[in-house]
Amino acid sequence: MLTIAAIVSIVAVVNAVLPSVGRTSGALISASNVVEDRIASQIEIVHATGEDGDPDASVWVKNTGASTIAPLTRVDVFFGPAGDFQRVPYGGAGCTAPCWEYTIENATDWEPTSTVNIVVHADTNLATGTTYYVKVVMPNGIADSKFFTV
Repeated sequence: MLTIAAIVSIVAVVNAVLPSVGRTSGALISASNVVEDRIASQIEIVHATGEDGDPDASVWVKNTGASTIAPLTRVDVFFGPAGDFQRVPYGGAGCTAPCWEYTIENATDWEPTSTVNIVVHADTNLATGTTYYVKVVMPNGIADSKFFTV
């Protein structure tokens, strides 16, 4: 009788603990995947430029990480004069300012070692002697920024 009670108690404890262990391992796997994605992702703004009197700025961003970055439409771009920048929404080819569009320079996807040219269409013309700020943020939070002067 005592043996049966012990077995029932053990089964009850296992049934209570096992589901929480499964949930915990699922959360750990999910967190591990997020950390792995962030470690494998890296970008670098290689160059940024614009011309006096032109509302467009060009920004070249290289994927220096180990994973392909997609979708590019979920990338956040911040642009404007230093201290007065704003988030610029993605608009695609032929969009109405303020917006940005992109071209992948040397690949079909934004894979490791490839470069993306982001063209920011500002709502005002760039001015000589003005310092501008651009920041590019990946969907997973990895970012790079650069100041440049026209």
